[in-house]
Amino acid sequence: MTVTSLILVHQKELYAQSSFNYMPAKIGWHEAVYDDNKKEPKLVPWTTWDNALEREMNWYLKAPVNEHGYPSYVYITFMDENYQPYRNDFIPATQNGMGIISYLKYWDYKGRTDTKVLEVAKKMGDYLVKEANTANEGVYPNFTRSTGIITDFPLKQSAQNDADYGKDVIEPDKGGIAGFALLELFKVTKDKSFFDQAIHNARILVKNMRKGDALHSPWPFRVDAVSGKYWGERSGDMVYILRLFDTLIDMGYREFGNSRDELWGWIRNCQLKAPDDRDKCLWVQFFEDQSNEDNRNAWAPLNMARYLIEKKETLDPLWKEHAELCIQFAVKNFGMERPGGVICVGEQDTDKRAWGGINSTFGAVAAMFYAAGGGEKYREMAFRNLSWMTYFIREDGIVCDQTGEWHWLREGGWQEDCHTDVIHNFMDAIKAVPEWAVAKEPDGKVQAEVKDYFPKPKNGDIYVIAHRGAHIGIPENSLAAFQKAIDLDCDFVEIDTRATKDGRIVSVHNATIDQYVVGKTGKVKDFTLAELKQLDIGEKTGLEWKNTRIPAIEDILQLCRGQIGIYLDLKEPLVPELIQIINKYDMERNIIWYIPASHMDLIKELEKLCYKCLPMPDPGEEKNIKEVERQVQPRVIASDMRNLSESFVKTAHTNNAKVFVDEEKGTKEEWEQIINWGTDGIQTDNPAALIEFLKNRKK
Repeated sequence: MTVTSLILVHQKELYAQSSFNYMPAKIGWHEAVYDDNKKEPKLVPWTTWDNALEREMNWYLKAPVNEHGYPSYVYITFMDENYQPYRNDFIPATQNGMGIISYLKYWDYKGRTDTKVLEVAKKMGDYLVKEANTANEGVYPNFTRSTGIITDFPLKQSAQNDADYGKDVIEPDKGGIAGFALLELFKVTKDKSFFDQAIHNARILVKNMRKGDALHSPWPFRVDAVSGKYWGERSGDMVYILRLFDTLIDMGYREFGNSRDELWGWIRNCQLKAPDDRDKCLWVQFFEDQSNEDNRNAWAPLNMARYLIEKKETLDPLWKEHAELCIQFAVKNFGMERPGGVICVGEQDTDKRAWGGINSTFGAVAAMFYAAGGGEKYREMAFRNLSWMTYFIREDGIVCDQTGEWHWLREGGWQEDCHTDVIHNFMDAIKAVPEWAVAKEPDGKVQAEVKDYFPKPKNGDIYVIAHRGAHIGIPENSLAAFQKAIDLDCDFVEIDTRATKDGRIVSVHNATIDQYVVGKTGKVKDFTLAELKQLDIGEKTGLEWKNTRIPAIEDILQLCRGQIGIYLDLKEPLVPELIQIINKYDMERNIIWYIPASHMDLIKELEKLCYKCLPMPDPGEEKNIKEVERQVQPRVIASDMRNLSESFVKTAHTNNAKVFVDEEKGTKEEWEQIINWGTDGIQTDNPAALIEFLKNRKK
């Protein structure tokens, strides 16, 4: 079945379920989840949209800040999974303009409580005002640049295909995007610098506006900001200039009234009525890396549809007909079927791949149109498309910019396609259909499963961690102690890892074997694994444990896999070596890594080498929690009774981290206090007694 068969033009198309004989088991970074329809299974999200977006935002909010005060993705377009650039060209207006819109909408969605989100939006605005303008000369003075070089503060030259025409070349429509975004930021922050740049962009646009017709848009696509020489008679993205003018008029600046009316008249009478063929289409030219003057795109018509749906009759009595016309243009020319009933939308004639910005734009606009009475078929399109998009958000929040192929991935890429032109689309869809934030189906009646890093505790609400195994009367850190913890129904066993002389990894708490072996001394690192395996660590505990041996990490993983989690105490810096072994057993999600926050280098190494692995930093005092959260965003942190308090736990929970604490006295009174403070897990030397206490406490 082809995409063309899905569309019957002139507003009479019927959405049909796409049939795929091959339903991939994995999409993006996740195992694919389908509904129960055996005949034509449909894709559902791998976790809730809300949860996926939170992961993505948390990863971006951890980005490093440069010497100018900007997070990396505020001034870098081509960024990898380590927040590092791999190209030096940059698209400031689109990336930060859409980023401001995204961050303001996410801030609002989360109840306007996350000050960090708003601060990043302000940093994006600061960049546009302070770093991204043309020189104060020529026909477009102090006007927001569409491209630049990331090492320039402020920007001094154009980049990408703009640079082919000269160092001062800009794209007028991008000034509209930046101006509108800055106005939205001004409304929230009341920072006049944002307003001043926005109205300046608008006045420069008015000054350079020309008469549009069927072959000419009111502004050309590219212009030399100094000389006024231009290239590209048809520029497709006029809607953000219209938004800019409308917003200023609403704020009382009537000077833009005539220009606004002329612009809207051109959109209504020329752009919306132009034929689809490339020679005469007016949805052409938007992307900075392309020069073909007949290059149609889906971004401009879909964003026009978004504005029509938002404003309805106040903008256009025929808003519904025109919005559907724009949506159909995108699907007919750039739509593509994907498994599970998904329709993705590609970007442009010269690159029909479904990049993240355009693909999520389609999902958002379809959702808005459905909510505005556009029909059930748009509900299905929107929900499946954006559920598909969640599969390109990794568990740790890293994202992929190209979202069209289920088997194609890279960490990072074009940042507006990864992030800044994506978040606001989810926000618009959730605003249109709020239940979709947590839904498994488009009717919103069944909630999606929130993927968590931890199973529920086995003994009430508290995780029981058996310190060195359940070792009362049993040799500690032995397979027997770990098996006893499994038999007791503990949640985790704590193990200590050290390296042998021949590079193998074993579980021994002390650096020497002196405490464990009769008549033998020496450091663990001076023995080979084979030599350690000859030593009896059970005789000192009791004759019944004679011939108990030191276990290798492989022995422990084989025993614990599928039965109990592992609390790994990293006694030596063995991150790469341990990951290589853990990967073989597919136990990344079953192990938490205790690493003091003072060893942040090890935590960063762990995150870099294993995105599925779960670092558990120990911040020490409560005052350090926020900084640890900023750098790592851990799902769990460790503490001890010297630092634990009710306030400590509340601070950790505020930052979405569980707290596991080492007991000190191991008494019922201490356990009661720990639980009353809201702590999530207790590491104990007497797991049997703790479990019995928890059972009696529930009665």
